[in-house]
Amino acid sequence: MKRLGDLGRAKRLGIWLVAAALLLGGLGWWWTRATADEAGAGPEHSLLVQRQPFVASLAFAGKIAPGDAIAVTAPFDGTVRAVHFVYGSHVAAGEPLLALDTEEILAARNQAEATYLKASKPAAEIANWKQAPEVAAARRRVTLAALELARLERELRESRRLLDKGLIPRNEHDGVEQQLAAQHMAAAAARDELAETLARGDGVAARVARLDLENAHAELRRSEGDIGKALVRAPASGVMVAPPVAGARGAEGPLHPGTRVTRGQLLATLARDGGLSVTFEVDEADVNALAVGQPVVVTGSGFAGLALRGRLSAVAAETSSSGPATGPTRFVARAQLDALPPGQASNVRIGMTAAVAVTTYQAPAAIVLPPEAVQGSAPLARVRVRANGRIVDRQIRVGRVTPAGVEVLSGLRAGETVVWTQPSPAADTQQQAS
Repeated sequence: MKRLGDLGRAKRLGIWLVAAALLLGGLGWWWTRATADEAGAGPEHSLLVQRQPFVASLAFAGKIAPGDAIAVTAPFDGTVRAVHFVYGSHVAAGEPLLALDTEEILAARNQAEATYLKASKPAAEIANWKQAPEVAAARRRVTLAALELARLERELRESRRLLDKGLIPRNEHDGVEQQLAAQHMAAAAARDELAETLARGDGVAARVARLDLENAHAELRRSEGDIGKALVRAPASGVMVAPPVAGARGAEGPLHPGTRVTRGQLLATLARDGGLSVTFEVDEADVNALAVGQPVVVTGSGFAGLALRGRLSAVAAETSSSGPATGPTRFVARAQLDALPPGQASNVRIGMTAAVAVTTYQAPAAIVLPPEAVQGSAPLARVRVRANGRIVDRQIRVGRVTPAGVEVLSGLRAGETVVWTQPSPAADTQQQAS
């Protein structure tokens, strides 16, 4: 019995030892966990909510391009005699750019004058058609036919009187009747001819003659004007830009004496001073966020220290796919830049690379929170607000989100305090290790 009692006491003691060990282990785990949580919680941050400007923007890479550009074209078909500019150089308004040979245009001018002189004569005749020689001749023929008709009628009356008296034979009288009938037809033909001749000078014919004369005169004036354009001058001050490779000049290369040009051919583009723009490509994911009139800010290493400002002027159609048929499509956008002072404009050259920031959204007075203070995602999220000495969770409605901040549309008021904690770097390391 005594041995059995000792065994019972030993068993109870073992149970208590195991329970104490488990209790100590649990306390140690709780202490370690609490210490780790306290270390990983990091410092508490707070922000007094105030309204402030909020801006959302997109960034692109682009190039400086001509803005207010003027096309310089060939005034007529001919051969280049001399070139007075170099692509990329700056020219002043009125400065000679190139001279064209006038041999062909002089020949065209002479031909135009000959055509004009030929058209002048019929136009003058039509203008005074009732006094024209053809009309006068037709009137004379009508008069002569009428006189002859009157003579034959008198002769017929006389022959009838003589026939009734038996002084002439019947066949002689019949011959006079036949001559009178023929003369009636001749008189009618003369009158028809006069009417037809007068009709050739009616309103339609006169207008056709005037139009022919006006066309010939216009061609003569154009030819004479083209001769005065043989010396092509700069229409404004700016930089001469070469045409695109796929444009009019193509594989012929730069202009030089002897180059053959045709009327209207693009010879160069003049980028007017103070009229620069920037072009850039846009992914299809961003194109719907852009709209004409949005402000842009342009910077670049080639014009360091300058921030060029302007507005989006166009979002063109798609250019090409950046990869396979399933790849994203890219679009071309253009922004017109504000004019720069002469001292700054000289530092910005066409073709320079540029970083383009397009402001897609802005609010003058918005509630903006740091991204780390917001839990959840748009449009509904949560924040922690300190109110009456307590910290409570509150639901908010989120607007635009940028790396710099989150726009809060509703759920917070100016003057409230938002609090949040950030995990410490040590906690992040422990979490990654676990």
